[in-house]
Amino acid sequence: MIALSITSLSKSFRAGAAGCSASVSVLRDLDLALWPGEVVALEGSRASGRSTLIACAAGVLKPDAGAVLRLGARMPQSGAVVYARSRAAQPSGAGSFARGERGALFASLTAAAPPGRARLLLVDDLDTAAPIERRLVLSLLCAHALAGAAILFAADEELGAVPFVTRAVSLSNGVLVQRRKRSAARIAASSRSSRARASARSTYGRSLRSPQ
Repeated sequence: MIALSITSLSKSFRAGAAGCSASVSVLRDLDLALWPGEVVALEGSRASGRSTLIACAAGVLKPDAGAVLRLGARMPQSGAVVYARSRAAQPSGAGSFARGERGALFASLTAAAPPGRARLLLVDDLDTAAPIERRLVLSLLCAHALAGAAILFAADEELGAVPFVTRAVSLSNGVLVQRRKRSAARIAASSRSSRARASARSTYGRSLRSPQ
């Protein structure tokens, strides 16, 4: 079963002062699909709409158009889908979110579900976290991926190059563009133990970058 299916999704916000506002299109007719065990890095600038897309995928925000299915349903069973972030759940303005406390992302993720229970993880703010929190969250995401969960997380280019990431997509001007995808042969050749070792290197080693 497909873990996340986003079809023709669009989202706009009103921006400006009262009586002098305009509709700002943040997401435009987006399609995205994630399969079990797939780890997708969502790259883009701070104002590109990544938080809006992840919140729509999690059901926190309602899209203006399009459909979102999580584990084949609009409302999957409790605990199967995890939405973790270090900012407020509701947007303030055109796709912007109020910043949360340091360490809140790691705390939110660890409290949500142990690896093996969650089947879809939607993670925001990882690229804005402190280095130590990045490493801790990456180790948790790797454990969930090894247990077969699908993962979509906000990333910069450094995080998009983490070894266990299978695909990187970029959000720009409301449109998704695929930046990098590991070959099927390479993914198949990557055993669970080798992926775990790669994650350990990225989590505790000198660099998060991996040659592609």
